[in-house]
Amino acid sequence: MSQHSAVAFRRRLQELFEDRIRWLSDAINGPNPGRPVEFTRRRVSRTIERLQELASSAVVRTTAREEFEKTVQQTKTWRNSVRKGRGWREKKRHFSNWFDNEVQFPNCIYIFWAGSRCRYVGRTIRGKGRPQQHFVKTWFNGVTSITVHSTSTPSHVPKLECLAIHRFEPRENGMAASIPKWAKKCPVCETHKLIRLEVRTIFRLRR
Repeated sequence: MSQHSAVAFRRRLQELFEDRIRWLSDAINGPNPGRPVEFTRRRVSRTIERLQELASSAVVRTTAREEFEKTVQQTKTWRNSVRKGRGWREKKRHFSNWFDNEVQFPNCIYIFWAGSRCRYVGRTIRGKGRPQQHFVKTWFNGVTSITVHSTSTPSHVPKLECLAIHRFEPRENGMAASIPKWAKKCPVCETHKLIRLEVRTIFRLRR
């Protein structure tokens, strides 16, 4: 974790701790002026979300990137242009031919890019759910390229998809990637889970 993120992480955790023991401080030293801070589930949940954001930025920059690059066995990029056809049907046909000839493994994730901005991240496991199904979407008009990251092992695909969503923050993905029980775990999501469990255990509230 970077020094800035680490300082912000400790500061946010310290603020929550001070709120938790406010009653003890007030009992010993007298109440502080101003409206007392309520220590509620909502406040704990909001702090957990912020801690997860800080941890995510660090994990994505280090562990997640290394895990991603180590797992990917092949990367291919299809670039959209007028030469690839003018309508989505022509582009779909051109892409299908390119995909069948260039992509070695049927297990992969695909990333739609509009310039340097990520539009959508999806996955294909054993050849099911190919990128071409998204060519009819309205947002496809702005897509300039599609990057396909392949691996030979199906269990790595959901993890790669989840890591890509954390790293590139696609605009068109409505929710986080689903991770089946048989798949490898996403290190960013595992960090989120650990933070949530630890903070809720330390700052346990009555039901």
